[in-house]
Amino acid sequence: MQARGNAKGRAVARDNVTAAVLREQLAGFPASGARRALRHLLKWLSCEIDADNIIWIAAIRVLDGSQAKNDPFFGWRLRERYPLHPDPKPYQQVLAQYYQPEHYGKLTPTYRSRSHEPKIDHVGMTGRASLAGAGHFRVHRLRDRDWLDFNALRRTEHYRLYFELPGIIDRILVGVPVSSACESFVMIHRHRAQDGSRRKLFTRREAQLAGEIMRGVPELHRRLFLGNGLLTGDKPLSPTERRILNGLLDGLTEKEIASAIGQRFATTHKYVKSLYARYGVTSRASLMALWLSGCRYAPPI
Repeated sequence: MQARGNAKGRAVARDNVTAAVLREQLAGFPASGARRALRHLLKWLSCEIDADNIIWIAAIRVLDGSQAKNDPFFGWRLRERYPLHPDPKPYQQVLAQYYQPEHYGKLTPTYRSRSHEPKIDHVGMTGRASLAGAGHFRVHRLRDRDWLDFNALRRTEHYRLYFELPGIIDRILVGVPVSSACESFVMIHRHRAQDGSRRKLFTRREAQLAGEIMRGVPELHRRLFLGNGLLTGDKPLSPTERRILNGLLDGLTEKEIASAIGQRFATTHKYVKSLYARYGVTSRASLMALWLSGCRYAPPI
């Protein structure tokens, strides 16, 4: 028993050391490098806990009060989805049929009816359980009994489409509040073995490590939302807007930015003015200050 306790203690100590090294590495990314920092973090975590894919999701609150209570996702909508590796093709087809045309911002009657359709239920038990805890940091494994009824989940069409079809056998879900209207999620997946062999499910230690890592980088979460324009608006920046924003954060002149993206200077200048207005600033210095001001929101326990 003592030997087992010592081994567990050594594993925890090792996790703490490697996590500290990771945070130091992430701190070295520039203001414009939040997406690169995220990829570095996801690759590191994938190796540490033997995950086949990890998906980062940015969600924002678009409905409040009674509207949120009657909404399938409690008033939340996904705005950005970044997988470490490309999704399996069957999964891509499901996403294209539902999430892309209807979940990303369109509060249409069609969305409403499809979201509530009992046979398919695109929202699913996992989605509702994930967002029911909004505002609090949380870590769950797919089979945690205090999170949802896994046996009931397995009997749904949602499980067939979103788990069996892409070959997902287990998931760790980490939810991190970024503000009262912004939530950062990480879905960590382990897939079915191609040769038919049995794969282990995620352990508590692996889930704990994933949670500690994601909770320990609040500034990265904030910068990811800032860089996508989601702390200042309900729609993500366009690819062109992001490129111009990153150029500003890297200290390039507007002429240099225009040249780099093959755009007329006058067009780039209009984009810059629009970005300043969106972020509520009047200069490059005040824009940069938003990225360097540190995390202003401490996730609740």
